[in-house]
Amino acid sequence: MRTLVWLQRELRIQHHPALESALANSTKVIVAYFHDPKQTLGHANSAWLAQSLQQLQQDFQNRKGRLWLIEGNFSEQLNSVIRQHQIDQVCYTFQPGHPFTSWQQQALDVCQHLEVPLVPYHTENWLPYNQLLNGSGLPYKVFTPFYKSVMSKLSRLVPFGSPSTDLQKTTRISCPSEFQTLPNDLQNLSNQAWAQKIMQHWQVGESQAWLKLDQFVASRLDSYEVNRDLPGESGTSMMSPHLHFGEIHSRAILFTLAPLESLNGQAIHIWLRQLAWREFARSILWHFPASEQTPFQSKFVGFYTERNDFDEQQAKIYQAWCQGNTGIPIIDAGMKQLWEIGWMHNRVRMLVASWLTKNANIDWRLGVDWFNDTLVDADPANNTLGWQWVAGCGVDAAPYYRLFNPIRQSEKFDAKGKYITHWLPRLKHCPLQNLHQPNDTNCYPPPIIDLALSRQAHLSRRQQLKNC
Repeated sequence: MRTLVWLQRELRIQHHPALESALANSTKVIVAYFHDPKQTLGHANSAWLAQSLQQLQQDFQNRKGRLWLIEGNFSEQLNSVIRQHQIDQVCYTFQPGHPFTSWQQQALDVCQHLEVPLVPYHTENWLPYNQLLNGSGLPYKVFTPFYKSVMSKLSRLVPFGSPSTDLQKTTRISCPSEFQTLPNDLQNLSNQAWAQKIMQHWQVGESQAWLKLDQFVASRLDSYEVNRDLPGESGTSMMSPHLHFGEIHSRAILFTLAPLESLNGQAIHIWLRQLAWREFARSILWHFPASEQTPFQSKFVGFYTERNDFDEQQAKIYQAWCQGNTGIPIIDAGMKQLWEIGWMHNRVRMLVASWLTKNANIDWRLGVDWFNDTLVDADPANNTLGWQWVAGCGVDAAPYYRLFNPIRQSEKFDAKGKYITHWLPRLKHCPLQNLHQPNDTNCYPPPIIDLALSRQAHLSRRQQLKNC
């Protein structure tokens, strides 16, 4: 049996059921990542991907294995590898959302044409999504009952087996020299100054993911409940890019933390609840794939202004938001952080999303697009759920009357201005009483949108929608 294990974003060796099954049941195995320059992830995602693939390739070599990195038209290259190396089956791990579902359909077309089985592994989640249904047999659309259902079923989970240490089967088919180095497109991207600027803030790969988890548990988990909402503190795990690229399996984290519950059960459950939001987002996208591009609540179609309907002023407002020039310090600090390191604190993500959709009345999908291109952890499920939740058009959405007041939020969660002054150093000498809403134009430009007026305008639009 010759098996091709096709990677999408499961960039690890441990806790990888598709890989483990191939190694156990096949005589020869090819493990490959296909990079199609015409079907790429966002820029920041690709910068991470480039380094993660190089690290994974080194991890394979260190264990006497081989990872193929194949560049070119995806369908053509997949077809070629299957034919030339007489592949008997292709295994892959199912991933929800764009571009993964598109790639998976292309792979299915190729395999059906060649009459080669394409075997999906639905193993990246905690529990099968078709088992997480409410009393009526329907998908959960509100997080809390979903979370309770998940937690009640965790006893069904079986720990992963011991990871395979023998990767020699992945070397029994000779790898062409052109597939032994990082694809040119990714190499060129990773050489860009902006990519190097972002990636200097991160350490990538499977071993680094586990190291970061260990450091978080040892030094920050105890204070997570208090510090997780404070963007100026190192209170979160910063694990999201590693989870997004599958450098660590979230289910493996569950079993790693389980023995520690007797020591710090409350802190662990608070953090696991946040991980469960990731499961909820993936479940929603699995059950409702159209939600990636369409408001979950259909009444919101056309509610927010789309790019094609921009006037000159709205185009300027959107550009100012992207560049962190809104005149609201906490908003601008978040957008500057995003641009510099490819990541943004979750509390601030909600604030910038609320400002764009509700104060600026700009379609949530434009926010999704910008995040997709600039976040190293841009995940189709998390990104979609988060933006629709804040915009008020998704499942479990914030009530229509809830607009985050960025000034009050800034005063509450960044009281001493640690976060703001770090990302907006021009404000370091601004008096603390003026820091969150500078009243001196020599200190900071005025807001480009009046918060009170824009709030009222949003509430009026929502009330009209409610009355329809």
